[in-house]
Amino acid sequence: MSENVRQARELFPRGLRQPESGFRFSQDALLLAAFAGQRPVRGRVIDLGTGCGVVGLALALDHPDFFCVGLDVQTAMLSHAQANVQRLGYAQRFSFVCSSVAQPSGLRPESFDLAVCNPPYRTTGSGRMCPEHGKTQARFEEAALLDDFVRTTAFVLRNQGWCAFIFLAERCDALLCAMRASRLQPKELLCIHPRHNEPARLVLVRGRKNGGPGLCLGPPLVLHSGQGDQTRLSDQARAFCPRL
Repeated sequence: MSENVRQARELFPRGLRQPESGFRFSQDALLLAAFAGQRPVRGRVIDLGTGCGVVGLALALDHPDFFCVGLDVQTAMLSHAQANVQRLGYAQRFSFVCSSVAQPSGLRPESFDLAVCNPPYRTTGSGRMCPEHGKTQARFEEAALLDDFVRTTAFVLRNQGWCAFIFLAERCDALLCAMRASRLQPKELLCIHPRHNEPARLVLVRGRKNGGPGLCLGPPLVLHSGQGDQTRLSDQARAFCPRL
């Protein structure tokens, strides 16, 4: 391993290439990777809506035995993802597909062991659209709907394969219904709270294709402690995801 690669891995996620004015990854992507990585990650992994590749790269740092395919509809984002896998020395473990999740091309059915997905949180018209079109596509169900992300996940996952999603808590019912409709049985749900006395903002959901019934509700994850200038990441959040 070269010194440049070693330093890039130590600094991760700092230093990742991403658009200056377009969509930029947030802590949500790192939380998703930490959640998905709680189980062994092996075989073939697909990252639907990969952006600059941050979720797959976070997994690669901790799990050496998988190959990742990143799919995104934005060619500009994929160019950043390609540069990032090169910078971190993972070019042989990643490939990328430019395609819409709504009508994916180049993907074989039941060809992946794990799917990770950070889909757009909002339906079109449910909030202020972004001036930059790339941000709009990432935040709103414009290029693809939530159902498209779930259906494509089910299409590419092998029987008994696993998937992991991060999504808005207020739309958790939509995600769970879509998963069950596509035979992705929700097996674990984790609520993410900004602070201990505030409602959950996000949920992490793990599912299994053609899995049996039974859903485990994990203890809540509280991200911050303190108020105002004293706000800090909680010890619990740092333990869950040291790269936050």
